[in-house]
Amino acid sequence: MWILIYRQLRYNAARTALMVLVIGAVVSEVLILEGFLAGMYAQLRSTVLNRGGDLVLAQSGISNFIAVRSILPQLSRLDVEDVPGVVEAYPLTAMSAIYNRDGRKTPIIIFVYDEAGGPTDIILGDQISGDREIVIDKSLAKKYGFAVGDPIEISDFQFTVAGISTNSSAFFTPFAFINYDAMIDFYLESDIAADITTFPLLSFLLVEIEPGSDPRAVAQRIEASVAAADAFLPDELAQRDEAMGRDLLGPILGLLLIVSYAIGALVIGMFMFTAVRARIRSIGVLKALGFGPLSLSIAVISEAWVLTLLAIPVGILLAIAIAGVIHSIAPVYLIIPTEPSAVLRTSIACLAVAGLGALAPMRQVLRVDPAIVFRS
Repeated sequence: MWILIYRQLRYNAARTALMVLVIGAVVSEVLILEGFLAGMYAQLRSTVLNRGGDLVLAQSGISNFIAVRSILPQLSRLDVEDVPGVVEAYPLTAMSAIYNRDGRKTPIIIFVYDEAGGPTDIILGDQISGDREIVIDKSLAKKYGFAVGDPIEISDFQFTVAGISTNSSAFFTPFAFINYDAMIDFYLESDIAADITTFPLLSFLLVEIEPGSDPRAVAQRIEASVAAADAFLPDELAQRDEAMGRDLLGPILGLLLIVSYAIGALVIGMFMFTAVRARIRSIGVLKALGFGPLSLSIAVISEAWVLTLLAIPVGILLAIAIAGVIHSIAPVYLIIPTEPSAVLRTSIACLAVAGLGALAPMRQVLRVDPAIVFRS
């Protein structure tokens, strides 16, 4: 049977290549949407994980790291560092701003850091070393054509681009990084000075604990000593941020994914249905040679599955290429088309639909009179 399937696919190589390409395109389209969701959740998780620290302290009642407003008392750092098991607490401030140039506006999140919490993956330039310097995400640099050393003006305050980083965006928003000296100048000299009371001076504390200490025990001691703060393991906040993304955007993106699966199922099913219907004469030959209904059905399904299995790697490669193009054009969007569970889910769905599409016309095909072979 496998030899028969091989010869059938090889006999009409152009048709086989076309079907593999079409099914591969369907696989890539589904994987791109799956990868978009996976990339968004990965960005949300990495936002807090990339900041460092064994514990993260936020304002009491705040249980997320991104897209929230957290304000800690400035003196809480000293109180935290007095807690047994704490080595040091590093301040981190988060603020939202709008970069506006040539009529184009881009929301950005500015992280203000001291020793920890800064950019982790600088691809051009270097860390901040001077006054009024800033590190920006590559999506912002790409969009506006910034290079290292260029001035960038935010709210009429001019920074100098010290570096360009990657893996520093989430929720379709690029990040920027400055130090506390620059933050004070920014607060006092920019257009936001009139509304400075709305901006935090301290949002989070990144806590380094003593080696061998139990993070949860230290977190409990910190919460008992500093009532204004809640302490979290970075993984806990990462999971909460991902859950927030699933709650906010998961329903609409999930609906788009369901529609994508439905369209893909229709395309694959119709192609398989048409392919089987077009082979009535060859199936008549098999019936004339003594193949029964079960053998014919197995042969048809097996051929559909072989085509699909050939198409899945093509779809994965195509999805990787498309994701790379999208990320190069708009780096703020991270697409992970090779996420294992998504690839497995897509592959199983395509195989199931291909099998059903091939079986759909079999009842009619099995009624074919073998004598059709001998007709002109």
